[in-house]
Formats: sequence, C-alpha cells, structure tokens
Amino acid sequence: PDVLKARDLLAAKDPVEATRLLRVALGRDPESLPALQTLTEALLALGDARAARDAAARAVRIDDRDARSRALLGDAYAAMGDRAGAEEQYRRSLLLRPDPEIQRRLEDVAPAPARASQGAQFRIRYDGGVNEPLGMAVLGVLSKAYEEYGQRLGFRPEDPVVVLLQMETGIPEGRVPEWAAGLNDGTIRVPLRGLDRLTPRLTTVLRHELAHSFIAARTGGNCPTWLQEGISQWLEGGDSNREDAAVAALAREGKLMPLLTLEAPFQTLAPADLATAYAESLSAVAHILRRSGPDGIVRLLAALSDRLPSEEALPTALALSYPEFQKSWEDYLRTPAARGR
Repeated sequence: PDVLKARDLLAAKDPVEATRLLRVALGRDPESLPALQTLTEALLALGDARAARDAAARAVRIDDRDARSRALLGDAYAAMGDRAGAEEQYRRSLLLRPDPEIQRRLEDVAPAPARASQGAQFRIRYDGGVNEPLGMAVLGVLSKAYEEYGQRLGFRPEDPVVVLLQMETGIPEGRVPEWAAGLNDGTIRVPLRGLDRLTPRLTTVLRHELAHSFIAARTGGNCPTWLQEGISQWLEGGDSNREDAAVAALAREGKLMPLLTLEAPFQTLAPADLATAYAESLSAVAHILRRSGPDGIVRLLAALSDRLPSEEALPTALALSYPEFQKSWEDYLRTPAARGR
C-alpha cells in the first residue's frame, strides 16, 4: 500500500512524502523491488542523484535481470553526468526488454553534466561528510519553497540550483551571508554543523537563500542589494511590515539611509549600519507591496532582467522615479500606521 501511495504522491509532485513512505516500506521489506524502484524515481525528482544511484544499484543487486531497475540506474548515472555508466545500463535494459523510451534515452545520453541536469530543480553536493536524512529534509523545504516562489514571482530558474551541504560549517550569528560579499554564484551554501534535524532558523535560512537564487537567475545580478535583501526577507516568511516601526523611528530621527546608498553589497557598510540596512530593505519592499502588490515586484524584476539600470527600472515597473519612490516611502513612515506596527 505504501508503494502505491508513494506513486500517487509522485504523480502529484510530492516526492518528499513519497520518499518517506518508501523508506517505511523498505523498513518492512528491504528487498522490495517496487519500493526501491519507486524510491529511485522519487530521489531523482528531488535532485539527489547519488542517493538515487544507490537505491537503483540495490535493486539491480537483488535482480540483475530486471529491465526497469537497469533503466533507473541509467537515469541516476545520467543525472550524475556519468555518460558511460548511463549508456551501459540503458543498453543492458534494452537487451532484457526492448523499449522505445529507453532507446530514446540511450540516444540522448548527455555528453556533458549540464545536459544530464535537465528536469530536476536541485543538485545536491556534500562537503565534510554525508547526512542523507538531513539532506532530504533540506530538499523538502527547498522544493516546497521553489514551487511557492515560482507561483509568486511568475518564473522559475532555467537551470537546476546547486545546493552545497556544508557539514563542518555552522550557521553564522550575523546577518550578512556569503552572497553579500559578491559570492552569490547561484549555489546555495547550507551550513549544517551541529544539526541533525531541521530547525526554524535553518528553514528561514534555506528560504532566504533560495530567494536570492531566484533573484540572481531572473536579473543576472542586475539588482540593487536593498531590493535583493528586501525580497528575500519577504519571501522567507513573516510579516512584510515587521520592520516598519523601527525604520519609522529612524526616519523621525533623520538617520534613514537613502536607498541609493544601499545598492552596493552590504559588506561595504560599517558594521553598525548593517541592521539598519536589512530593516530598511524589507520596509522598502513592503512599501512596494502596499502600493503595487506582488505584481509590482514581478514587474520590477522583469525590468531589471532587461538590463535596465535601477533608475529606469523603478519608473518602468512602479510609475515612480527613484526620488519619488524614496519620498513616498518616507511619507508613509511618518504616518501613525507605520509607527504603530
């Protein structure tokens, strides 16, 4: 029953729950070919090619004349970029049972790892050890956030997102992640030292960093840091207006930093200004949402993706110049509504 339910979940694009059910089934019957084969499919859907290869290899060891197990092992090798391994398994599968689909896969085996990555959202890499259960939990959070962000922002990255699980690096206490130093190359680096399960803090970090990957994919790096950071804080969860009261107090005291000064990476700021920079970023994005709704964010990212400078992208997307938007935001911060939050 668990295998049948898992197949239904896979059809409904819920590989995380499918994987959980399949591991339960394998706990009862470690040599269940249907469970191992379906687990391979679920792991491939999650982008965990290495674990998929291991599951398919187990199935082949149980019955090396099962054509489906051979084909799935070929799929796993292809996802890992191992052309020779994929080709061998596809040929063995076809010898056992001719199948036009497997023949097509054999003909289309990727000559380079980039081709093999098509069709999956994430590529998992480990650094400093392997913790598959925690890795699967991380993938679960990222997969759900990926679908959510795709719907909210109206696009999805064309290429799979590489996720590096750093088993010997701890989550920093500070707010400035690696991307703020100009190191955002599309890879999500997840510090996991000392963790054996998901925590609320880790979930927030994962959602935040995936948001940066979406923004980088959409704009090609042509995005002011305040907008990147504000959107990422909005998408990570919580009340988008949560910083307004603190920022309103800064506005009254004349300590507000103009958004133009927050376009560069935050590492250029004095340490004492970092908290203010993050708070202002979220507050400014909250003001876009108040004025224009999520569509305003979508239009602004689209304008930036057309390589417009921010001074041109804002009026194109929001019908306000940069100074006009700054003034509109500051005017709101002086209202009782902002002070009362």
